Amino acid sequence: MTETRNIDIWTDRINAIRELLPEATTFMEKSRIPTISDSSALSVSMLWIDAADKDHLIFTALNDIQSHFLAENEVDDVETVRGVEPFMSGDDLISSFYCLWTLVWDGFRGISVKLSTTSSGYSPVMSIKCHSEGSEIVFSAVDDDKKFLKCLGDCFFAETSVIK
Repeated sequence: MTETRNIDIWTDRINAIRELLPEATTFMEKSRIPTISDSSALSVSMLWIDAADKDHLIFTALNDIQSHFLAENEVDDVETVRGVEPFMSGDDLISSFYCLWTLVWDGFRGISVKLSTTSSGYSPVMSIKCHSEGSEIVFSAVDDDKKFLKCLGDCFFAETSVIK
């Protein structure tokens, strides 16, 4: 029974990744990535699948913050972005692919949640960043929802000075 469930999970993931490969390749071409490899397109597809899996958790948490702790007129909608940014690693130019969820209020306060990986291999990292504080919480355990919610709350409290 467990073996069949594992196979189903893997098969569903493989099919979802395969389905996104053409879109990932087009995204990379439009982003003018200098070297597009099959493994880079695979990393982008995998990132997008994982981001879709996290989307409900992140949106719900940001909407809970918005509806329970912030006045309605001071909040922008949650914004989502897929992107790529280059960075130097030694002598090599590497691309970092990311999915970003952002909630902004009071014009300058906000929280961003980023799920990212590099073009050198799929190793997802999630980070939460406070806008005005400038601090960032980074964690690799992207499947630990309880840890994510704790870190998101800590970042919100730091951003709004609720704890101080």
